[in-house]
Amino acid sequence: MNTALSSPFSTPAYARLREQIRADIVAGIWKLGQHITMAELSSRYGVSGNPVREALHQLQGDGLVEMRQNRGAVVCKVDASFVKNVYDVRGAIEGMLAAEAARLATKDDVARIEGFVSAYETAVAAKEIEAIVKANRALHRAINCIAQNPLALDIFDGRSSLIDALRRTLGNRSGRLDEIIAEHRKIFEAIASGDALTAGHLAQQHTMRARDHMLENIRDAVVSTT
Repeated sequence: MNTALSSPFSTPAYARLREQIRADIVAGIWKLGQHITMAELSSRYGVSGNPVREALHQLQGDGLVEMRQNRGAVVCKVDASFVKNVYDVRGAIEGMLAAEAARLATKDDVARIEGFVSAYETAVAAKEIEAIVKANRALHRAINCIAQNPLALDIFDGRSSLIDALRRTLGNRSGRLDEIIAEHRKIFEAIASGDALTAGHLAQQHTMRARDHMLENIRDAVVSTT
């Protein structure tokens, strides 16, 4: 099935393919640490070797895969150190962007954010893991885009797909999703009221809690395999 070529024709094939591979890594179709051959990718997405090669080079630049000479690529593994480093950077960036979003958000922006907050809550209620991950990503991206800082978004997005893939694999501790819902609501309320200081603080605190939660899950996973 050619899933990579479902986007508008104006987008280059390799760019569409890059985003499809990225989405499939998050979805768990390509596992963390898995070796993927050029033939496998060409067959799955119905494209020739050239766009596959270019897509992999770009994903390598984003830190998602490591190229192998004439042997495709390996999806990068994620360890505790990687998670800590990504979340530490992510927290600083998200705090800054949430504060800026509180300063700049229009009524339409606020309504859109609230819609994403509700979508996340609906996904949690339905216990649909894929929908939860997508809704969470959409909510944070909506807030971050209001800040109008594309450089920060590029830094933020670089390795977020690996974090999303790991989150899908490890799952969440009991009660954590309810905590996230409450945290999202508080961040939304701060942005809606234009309270930049509180929005920034809450967004960074939210990210640090997510970091600590994931590090605990990694430790538990290691213990369970020893």
